[in-house]
Amino acid sequence: MRCSHRRITRSRLAGNCGMIKLDDPKWKMLNGGYRLPYDASVRLLELESGAIHIEQIWKEFWNELHHQGDVDLASYAAVPEIVRICIHRQLLDWNAFALIATIEECRVFGENPKIPQWLESDYLCAIKQMAEFGAQQFSKTWSKEFAQSFLAVAAFAKGLPKNGRLLITFSDNELDEAFEKLFL
Repeated sequence: MRCSHRRITRSRLAGNCGMIKLDDPKWKMLNGGYRLPYDASVRLLELESGAIHIEQIWKEFWNELHHQGDVDLASYAAVPEIVRICIHRQLLDWNAFALIATIEECRVFGENPKIPQWLESDYLCAIKQMAEFGAQQFSKTWSKEFAQSFLAVAAFAKGLPKNGRLLITFSDNELDEAFEKLFL
């Protein structure tokens, strides 16, 4: 799938792409990680507008879009919007990378719904674009958590789901322990 020249923008919403406009009532009908309707558009609009309570937004996304390995259509639909907003606002936040990698890990390895055909292309392209966005910021100073989350997104974007799973599932300390057992 080629998507390097297919940037996620509002102008694409007029075409036959899978992104749902943030004011579309369909958001209210999409299920989140609890398998109950969760309208992510409200918080996505706040994130887009530069809300000052960004930590509350991420906390809600972590709680509602992902629950004990469960994700659903609201989770998938939120990914292209999170990526679009992060790129547009130049928002370099480990939460965005980690949440996207977690949703993808749950989609690939969990017992979760498939991505609907109307959303699949935009969802998969968004993961690649998030990896590209992170790579463009590579010279900046990152925390270990941020670097690990970025690498997980990059692994998923490059078709290496097992690598992505290791990076997003295990903490730095757990990876150290595994490394010692395997290589020392």
